[in-house]
Amino acid sequence: MSNPHDTDATDASEVPEPPHLKNLRRLVTLLTVTMIAGMAAIFVLMAIRLNSPTTPRLPERITLPDGTTPTAFAQTPQYIAITTPTQVLIYSADGKELKQTITLD
Repeated sequence: MSNPHDTDATDASEVPEPPHLKNLRRLVTLLTVTMIAGMAAIFVLMAIRLNSPTTPRLPERITLPDGTTPTAFAQTPQYIAITTPTQVLIYSADGKELKQTITLD
């Protein structure tokens, strides 16, 4: 004699899914897809950022005035600055033209 309250695997598959559980399953699936897309976007952006040049290109050669000993170097996209103990030399971005000399006290 079987108990009417006993269920087996075949009976469980025939029970309809509650509407709240169906919505929850859809939300979890949507969250999973969103997380995967977000992680893929982060990896793509990191790959693009890490492969791009981070500094302006250095010139092949910069000719300094005779007797000058450089102590520091700075570069921007517009100019190159070389510091000596007594002056700052401002060159063009390609390093070919001395644009300005600033004497330090």
